[in-house]
Amino acid sequence: MNITIRPEYLAMPRAALLRAIRRETGLNVRTLLAAPLANPKLAKNLKLRVLSFPLHLAPARLGAPDNRPRATVCPGATAGCIKACLHTAGNPAYMKGKSAARRARTLLFWARKDLFFALLMLEVRAGAAKARRRRMRAAFRLNATSDIQYERFQINGRPLIADVFRRLTFYDYTKIPNRTTPANYHLIYSLAETARSMREARAELARGRNVAVVFAGPLPAEYLGAPVINGDEHDYIPADPAGVVRGLKAKGAARGDESGFAVAV
Repeated sequence: MNITIRPEYLAMPRAALLRAIRRETGLNVRTLLAAPLANPKLAKNLKLRVLSFPLHLAPARLGAPDNRPRATVCPGATAGCIKACLHTAGNPAYMKGKSAARRARTLLFWARKDLFFALLMLEVRAGAAKARRRRMRAAFRLNATSDIQYERFQINGRPLIADVFRRLTFYDYTKIPNRTTPANYHLIYSLAETARSMREARAELARGRNVAVVFAGPLPAEYLGAPVINGDEHDYIPADPAGVVRGLKAKGAARGDESGFAVAV
């Protein structure tokens, strides 16, 4: 999908662009990317000298506009993953404000992709510059609570990930199989509770892509015929060896999962 962004939007300072977003959409969007230390798991990437910037949207259909109630930013979502979604993780005292901010970002994505991507490009460049100043690698996880195929977007005719940001590193978890991404966009398939997802996970391992699995108990040594590594050590999947299952311990709502999303072995 090609997104045409007017030159004046691309030239605006951040404050002016945010004012334009409020003026033209009525949405109070303050930022797209969260700070590297705002997400405890991504903060663990610092041990690898990686400064990671996540983008949190309202998952599944929580951010659907009123005139498109079936719109979703998680096309591969299952009942189990929706219930266990990390969207609800964190301090409950901040949940109302956090949800409102994520919904505003998601509504902007549906309503004005030109403004959404203009702000995203500005913030990605700022994040990369911050990492350079600290002599660290920058990494961007644009689907922290969504599953958008960013490799499909072009900005004024240029592929966003493969061209505009070809020198930067992106990574995501996904429930969409058979995706082909540029070398700087790393994906890991995330297992869900369905038989279809299990077949897709096996196929992803066969094609050389790693698989992430949430386990209800202690991590096994092996699963799906592949060695299991501790995925809670850090979040930076580009550093993982090939041919492994990234094991994650059930957290939050996933601890009480009865759907099979959290695997018991």
